[in-house]
Amino acid sequence: MISRLSGEVVEIDGETAIIDVGGVGYEVACTSLALSQLGIGSRAVLSVYTDVREDAIRLFGFGSTAEKQMFLLLNRVSGMGPRSSLDVLSNVAIRDLLRAIGSGDVRALMSIKGVGKKKAERIVVELKDLVASMAGERSTALRSMVTVESGPAGKPAGLSHDAVSALEVLGFGRKDAESAVSQAVQRVGEAVDVGDLVREALRHV
Repeated sequence: MISRLSGEVVEIDGETAIIDVGGVGYEVACTSLALSQLGIGSRAVLSVYTDVREDAIRLFGFGSTAEKQMFLLLNRVSGMGPRSSLDVLSNVAIRDLLRAIGSGDVRALMSIKGVGKKKAERIVVELKDLVASMAGERSTALRSMVTVESGPAGKPAGLSHDAVSALEVLGFGRKDAESAVSQAVQRVGEAVDVGDLVREALRHV
């Protein structure tokens, strides 16, 4: 399974780039972000997803790890598939996509090229909880590897800190994450789990 390619860009045609790795040319369907980082003759390093089917093997390339992670989430939605997932990522910023999913904003998702009402509803239903819970799990795992920060008087920073960390894991800046979590706490309080707090905070980023 190919998960990363590093080589010379020898051709760019529409949404596809050909990367020469040791004399072998790999055809990669890329997001708009990934393509914007490539230039013919330049050296490229792409995070890649390999789609293996009975009649074909296709490679999909991304401009960042966050893009690939979002692609994998979208690809889990029934009726999406890798091609549709790539198209979505090429037509909306990850930040806006996460905000729409987290807040359950079906109308915002429908504004993305190629996403109709039914598909938008499926994305919200199938990913809303998953996005928040995965972010919470990843931030908890990261925190277990470092010293836990403390709040005033040496008290643990609590769920708010966990929620801010989770939003940072999703790619949001520290200040935006703190502001969103602060607004979320005002609405639901801290007497919830990290996933619930992150889901509410996603409405405010």
